[in-house]
Amino acid sequence: MNVIPLARLLLGSWLVLTVASARTEFTVAALKVMPAAGDSAANFARFETYARQAAAAGADLIVTPECYLDGYMGSAKFRPGMTRETVLRSHTETITGPTLRKVSALARELKVHVLFGFSERRGDGLFNTVALFGPEGTLIGRYSKSHPLPGEFYDPGGELPVFDTALGRMGVLICFDRQPPENARILALKGAQFIVVPAFGRIREPMDEDVMMQSRAHENGVCILYVSQHNAFVADPDGVITDQARSDTRDMLMFGRVVLDERIHDRSSYRVRHPELYRPLLEPHPVGKSPPP
Repeated sequence: MNVIPLARLLLGSWLVLTVASARTEFTVAALKVMPAAGDSAANFARFETYARQAAAAGADLIVTPECYLDGYMGSAKFRPGMTRETVLRSHTETITGPTLRKVSALARELKVHVLFGFSERRGDGLFNTVALFGPEGTLIGRYSKSHPLPGEFYDPGGELPVFDTALGRMGVLICFDRQPPENARILALKGAQFIVVPAFGRIREPMDEDVMMQSRAHENGVCILYVSQHNAFVADPDGVITDQARSDTRDMLMFGRVVLDERIHDRSSYRVRHPELYRPLLEPHPVGKSPPP
């Protein structure tokens, strides 16, 4: 029987807990699909078509790119002339809104897990959110992007949760969240066995996507599922990409197999740590550096 270390930060020290694990496997279907800008109805219709195809092919988890429902309207970079007020008024939905209820019903009908990206209206707040539904249609949880960039209208999410699912313990990062290495490490230390990374953007060099995610998988001993409109892949706990679809123009489903076995968290860089040296990580900005405008 394998043992997975779980941990939580206690005033600069780590308390290590243990739980038993067994090998599990599941199939993910990633929508490597370019959504229509500002057309939520069309985007949901396409999602439903792809979701039915994915479930018929045996998918256990279906994942969309970042802000799939609205087509990523909350960015002045990608949507020149857009304002926060317009996004809030015309391109958002609440977590219990009509389209999210349809996603819930579809997850229940198809008996699959769904991770669905949308621009969320929460009171006066605007968040870049993914909602996680279980195969009974229940909302397991949501994650909001914690590191929005300058030029994005989104408020930062305030937590890095790990979700217990029938597939395993899932962490989520959205797009730029993948770049600060602390985010993936915290999820792993909280017990995440696999991390899903929905993203959106222009086609990137492999260093910014493939290699970076391979490194995050390898250094933390977790599986990584990366999903954007241009590139989708699975990296195993050894940092090896096992399944991938990469294309600028062709929309498709990427099917991948995720294997959670004795390699999860079995990495010296994960197990051999000295948190007493890491206090500079708590400083808001590096020495001599100011925050971005």
